[in-house]
Amino acid sequence: MNLGVIGAGATGLTAAYDAVGQGHAVTVLEAADELGGLAASITVGGVPLERYYHHIFRSDRQMIELIEDLGLGGSLRFHRTTTGVFRGGRTHPFSTPLEMLRSPLYGLPAGIRFGLSSAWLKVVRDGERFTDRTALSWLNKWAGRRATRAVWEPLLRGKFGDRADQVSMAWLWARVHCRTFELGYLDGGFERVYATLRDRIAERGGKVEFGKRVDTIRQPDAGGPVTVRTADGASYAFDHLIVTTPQPAFAKAAEAPADDTVWRNQYLGATCFVLELDRSVIPYYWLNINEPDFPFLAVVEHTRMIDPAVYGGRHILYVGNYVERDDPRFTTEPAELLDRYLPWLKRINPEFDRAWIHDWHFSRAPFAQPVVTPAYKALIPGHHTHLDGVTLATMAQIYPQDRGQSYSVELGHKAARIAGAA
Repeated sequence: MNLGVIGAGATGLTAAYDAVGQGHAVTVLEAADELGGLAASITVGGVPLERYYHHIFRSDRQMIELIEDLGLGGSLRFHRTTTGVFRGGRTHPFSTPLEMLRSPLYGLPAGIRFGLSSAWLKVVRDGERFTDRTALSWLNKWAGRRATRAVWEPLLRGKFGDRADQVSMAWLWARVHCRTFELGYLDGGFERVYATLRDRIAERGGKVEFGKRVDTIRQPDAGGPVTVRTADGASYAFDHLIVTTPQPAFAKAAEAPADDTVWRNQYLGATCFVLELDRSVIPYYWLNINEPDFPFLAVVEHTRMIDPAVYGGRHILYVGNYVERDDPRFTTEPAELLDRYLPWLKRINPEFDRAWIHDWHFSRAPFAQPVVTPAYKALIPGHHTHLDGVTLATMAQIYPQDRGQSYSVELGHKAARIAGAA
């Protein structure tokens, strides 16, 4: 059939790759001018680098299998990285079970309780058993109040702000259960995965078109063609359509009924600076900011995992945030926002100076993190939509696992199967 795919991120490109392999004629429409969605890349030192920090885990089977299927397996390397926590005006190592157990953030007795509760989450296989519990209520009971106040609560409030008390324990279970201490990264960046998918799609007769922001999705007759109109005035007719955009965008374009669940799940936006520096800022790959007054959530020094020589000697520092879309940290002009952040970086490293920054980049995404509450599962939209010729495959349907490249790839495989059976 003639199949359309909206979105050239991990889900859309995977679905298109599978569909052309099934013999369908496929056209992918992407609003931006680049591949990858939230895993899209900029270039630093001539090498692609993700706009938002990315890595995979040993447990990310679907992404690993896709990388191998594309012939890129030899370029995937796993690294033992380091983690720290900034609290009380200093950084604390938090990379190994022993460091977590003995951390001065809460002391040894509380550390034992913290460790046992985390180990239990690793053992539990069905995270949906935690759906009806909020994370903070469960953590206070089982991880203990001292460790929760020092570690978990600042992380939840840093990420979800005023909504932290509403976050489901099922979401936090996935963050603990599904992750590994070793992190995987592809030589040359994950851009290679998406570029190879695009090339394989093209080799089999498919197309990826950029600058195609969707205005409307219509299906005048049940069982008839689906018409897509884009902002540049183009029009397409498909036998079936897979939509991988955030559900609010689909709901608006397709004029979903007012009581449809596609309108109801809520998202936070994301902002991220990539700083190109002439030296290192932090002694860890990942530094959680557990100070409540800080304006950002985490600082990630990518070149603590990948040699700076790969990027022409530049040290790469990400400064990332999840915020409401009307938050000043989302709406402020990037140069001004960077100026506001610099004193806080200096609090982390008193020697830090703006002169260390040789260049910087800023990215902003309006729909980046679903807010997973105890009511969330009941609000997850189905893949079959109010238009019988449209399959929805969006990050809101990834549950209880958190959104990520591997789960997006898995979702793309599922979407292609559903569309193929339509």
